[in-house]
Amino acid sequence: MRILRIGPLGITTHRRTFTVGLIMLAVLAGLLVFALAWGKADVSVIDSLKAAVGISVGAPGDFVVGQVRAPRAFTAILVGATLGLAGAILQSLTRNPLASPDFIGITAGASTGGVVTLWLGFGTSLWFTAAGAAIGALVTSALILALSWRRGIVPLRLILAGIGIGFVANSATQYILTRMDVHDAGTALGWLVGSVTGRTWTHVTVAVVMLAVIVPVILWHARSLRTMEMGDDTAKALGISVGSSRITLALCSVLLAAGATAITGPIGFIALVAPALALRLTRNAGVTLIPSALMGALLLLAADQLSQLMPATLQFPVGIFTAAIGAPYLLWLVWRASRGGPS
Repeated sequence: MRILRIGPLGITTHRRTFTVGLIMLAVLAGLLVFALAWGKADVSVIDSLKAAVGISVGAPGDFVVGQVRAPRAFTAILVGATLGLAGAILQSLTRNPLASPDFIGITAGASTGGVVTLWLGFGTSLWFTAAGAAIGALVTSALILALSWRRGIVPLRLILAGIGIGFVANSATQYILTRMDVHDAGTALGWLVGSVTGRTWTHVTVAVVMLAVIVPVILWHARSLRTMEMGDDTAKALGISVGSSRITLALCSVLLAAGATAITGPIGFIALVAPALALRLTRNAGVTLIPSALMGALLLLAADQLSQLMPATLQFPVGIFTAAIGAPYLLWLVWRASRGGPS
């Protein structure tokens, strides 16, 4: 057992979880170096690392790495970590492996909110898009919660309500697209695909600010989250304020999903798959927040690199690529459940 401490925040972790986390961090660092140095333009590893942190190395490194590859790679890492964290919180709160923002309609609501800001003419501002996505996600979450509440959250009703509300949100998005100017509709469709292509340091800044504000709140309630997995009665007996902790953590998960959607558009299955893979690797009995975040970052960066390795005629935005990978995983979950195995 190890205790990681950042100021007043203490995180207890098992030795295997700590080791797996370090391995994932090392793999992520190696993949980042590959993402910065690899491409049509030849840039050495050292020059790539310098250009990524703002040290001038001359052409083509300053532009190719400093303005194209580095923002794209860092955006993938930060958004992947955000989605992994959001999925881990929701799955822990509901004790359901299918409870991820993209699967239960929260991402669909955020997408609708983002498209509304584009429709109203605020599409040039990422901050307005983020605000619209947050409002859309919060409204969607409130509706899902209202439909799934019966003396507490009923997991099955939560999934069904989320799927239904997600369809409604997607229908609203499609309707808004038909009312938009052709140019704005094209911009919205490109955003709705989900992509890290063309991302700039502004997108990285938004992601960093979002995580800097929300992650400390999550870490502060991490002990409450682990305790609540043992049951509400046990958590209350140990002095945990179950109601306020659950609302705070759920709100953090929704805001993380909304922020990620605003930055890259909706990217599916990372929030669903990352926590499950992190649990299997760590063999942890409870929630694994940091490993889930690392796994999400690793999955999204790897998916982006794999999409770039495809022939030019077959390269897809990373949102389509993750959906193509994640759909078989979802079918595998259903197959496991039908055979009575653990999900």
